[in-house]
Amino acid sequence: MLDGDPEPVPAAVVQKFAWESTDHFERDEYELAWRRLGYRVVQELERFPDDKLTAGLQWARWPSWPEAERTALRAPITDLIGRVAGDQERWRQLDELIQAAPQLDQDMTPWLRLVDDFQDALVAQLAESYAGDYTYSNGFMLIWMTWDEPGRPILDWLLSPALRSRLSGVDTRNAQRAVELIDLMVEFSIR
Repeated sequence: MLDGDPEPVPAAVVQKFAWESTDHFERDEYELAWRRLGYRVVQELERFPDDKLTAGLQWARWPSWPEAERTALRAPITDLIGRVAGDQERWRQLDELIQAAPQLDQDMTPWLRLVDDFQDALVAQLAESYAGDYTYSNGFMLIWMTWDEPGRPILDWLLSPALRSRLSGVDTRNAQRAVELIDLMVEFSIR
């Protein structure tokens, strides 16, 4: 089924395929399947945001794909994040998407730069969520990100003076709570 036309492949199979990267596929066949089904995985990200859906991109040899194919996959993921960021009712889905996208770069940094362009209330919500994860969970739960220190860019973003200044000027509970948590992070790191 995965070797043929990607259109009739059921959504549940696309999801299972994306989740089962190194466990059930030879690397060569997985890469070819990803190159065929990548746009279907993006459709699943839209329908069911889950950061694990892109976890197999490195196993699929993503960095060696032709530039045109990488651009063809990056563009709809970036577009999806932008559309979700513009729809307040979907903001809760954004964290999963922001964690799915870095599999393209093996780095959160470019995606956090994209977050910086979001409206203040959304930035505050994400900052509160990330700061809460760090403060109360002793770090970030980025288990599908297999490169060294995947949470470092989030920590750097949270502790940046620019973010703190921006959040201090936002009059929402999320922003106030994010600043409180960031201050706790700073206090704990000083000791």
